[in-house]
Amino acid sequence: MKNIKINALASITVNILNIIFPLITNPYLTRILSKDNYGYYNNANTWASFIMPIAAFGIYNYGIRSISKVKENSDKINHVFSKLFYLSIFTSISITTLYFLFIELGTDISTLKILYYILGLQALFQFLNIEWMNEAYENYTFILYKTLFIRIVMLISIFTLVKVESDIIPYALIMTITTVLNYLISFLWIKKDVSFVKIPIKEILISSKNMFIMLLLANANMLYTLLDRLFITRSPHLEYISYYTISMNIVMLITIVLTGTINVTIPRLSYYLGKKDNDSYEYLINQSSSLFLFFIIPTGIGLILLGTFATVIYASEKYTAAGIVTSLFALRTLVWSLEYILGNQIIFVNDKERTLTLYYFIGGIINFLLNGLLYLNNIFQAEYYVITTLIAECIVVILEILFIKKHSLISLKSIFQKSTRYIIISLGFIPIYYTLKHVFQITSYAITINSLLMICCTIIFSTLYYASTLLIMKDSTIMYTIDILYNKFIKKFKR
Repeated sequence: MKNIKINALASITVNILNIIFPLITNPYLTRILSKDNYGYYNNANTWASFIMPIAAFGIYNYGIRSISKVKENSDKINHVFSKLFYLSIFTSISITTLYFLFIELGTDISTLKILYYILGLQALFQFLNIEWMNEAYENYTFILYKTLFIRIVMLISIFTLVKVESDIIPYALIMTITTVLNYLISFLWIKKDVSFVKIPIKEILISSKNMFIMLLLANANMLYTLLDRLFITRSPHLEYISYYTISMNIVMLITIVLTGTINVTIPRLSYYLGKKDNDSYEYLINQSSSLFLFFIIPTGIGLILLGTFATVIYASEKYTAAGIVTSLFALRTLVWSLEYILGNQIIFVNDKERTLTLYYFIGGIINFLLNGLLYLNNIFQAEYYVITTLIAECIVVILEILFIKKHSLISLKSIFQKSTRYIIISLGFIPIYYTLKHVFQITSYAITINSLLMICCTIIFSTLYYASTLLIMKDSTIMYTIDILYNKFIKKFKR
């Protein structure tokens, strides 16, 4: 069995790469491309993002769990892989065909239609996206090297081919080609470890019925941020969809690196449950969730305060109005992080995906109704749609907590205690921020030497305050983190 610490490091490094490269390319794109062309791209990408999960048919999450439980039996692996791959070919082609027909009849704007087609090709090649096999096999080192290669190719292509404000088509082509290349490399890599076997059509059809619940689960996110974006695309103001997309990207780029501590545990948690090793299962959840919350909560609260500055640095002053949206997304992160633990590590891993799907759809329907009210009142500003999603996700978290307690899946005491502690301590960032803002005499969101110094000082002083407070309290997570750093670096240096 592969070392979970190495897996976590590789997964976190992949997520760091997924942050670094967009932090290089996206600020360049928002400054080079016109607001209208960038709005067209975000509009088309929203609809492509809507169709891609449907084409994937929920196979990704189902595949990780299924392979993780049988990965010691090569015959069962080949059987599961072949069945899911054949099903994926059918869903990718059929769903993309319907999408292209819809696009052909749905828009007369030539640039927008071309973007719809180009980005829609990513859904057509979803059947090659077998990254779930690599995750089930815990091949995180391979994923790291492949991600580095793909990102470098993407970076060079963007700076070479996107040079003027009208180069939106070349940009869309780059994104689609590199995405398909990413799928293809993973497919060729995993194919050396598995073989295709014959699967009766009847069995595939039966599996497709069973997979329908996974389709709903995997696509439940469409009733949240993606649904928000679909409503905003109906606005006559193209910049609103860009405000929403830019703000969401900023927050997710910063927080996604931390999800590595959760993602790498899912195959191992499924393995423990398959072996009925409940003690190891509970220990791993408490350890990984504590580490996740230790980082994600102060990050979210810090970004609430610095949201507008982060937006201007990322996307230039022409997107200053998106600052409030970034701060609201950061607030949503606090709720999302808790739901991420409850939903993925506990409910889903315990094979309760039907209940989880039901809760996602309850929250999604609430979000849909709230979005509908905004739409009927001609309200398209992005910040209101973030608030509706925040409300819906709070309801989902409450339902998940009640379910976990009712069925005694695991004790949530440690998770609640850690969350409360980190939130209360992180609220100390507020006086630090406003004191430094007064000291540096910052009265606008323009990026100047003074404002950059204020931002850096806020981050440094807040980090020192957060770490020192937890050290005084002898928080187990920070002590665990220090112990890891000491053993990995300081001891080796002394030698």
